[in-house]
Amino acid sequence: MPGDAGRCREHAKEAASTNNPSLKESLTDLAKRWTRLATEIEASRVLFEEVGRVSDATRENSPVSMTGRWRAKLSQAGRGTNDGRPQG
Repeated sequence: MPGDAGRCREHAKEAASTNNPSLKESLTDLAKRWTRLATEIEASRVLFEEVGRVSDATRENSPVSMTGRWRAKLSQAGRGTNDGRPQG
């Protein structure tokens, strides 16, 4: 169940559906907590996915990555030096 927002919402629904007056207040509070947990799980998942996309984009456009591509192009053309700089 950890990380399953849908299950948290199911638990919230079950907790809120009691007809027992002595349990109603406690279970209503519990339902709110389950709902809050579900929302936090969903927000964390969205944030995690966004961080992954930004990380991937950063890695693809990083100077190290660009240098690697640049060196590969130079070596294919036969114009690069041993240190990866073009001969000038």
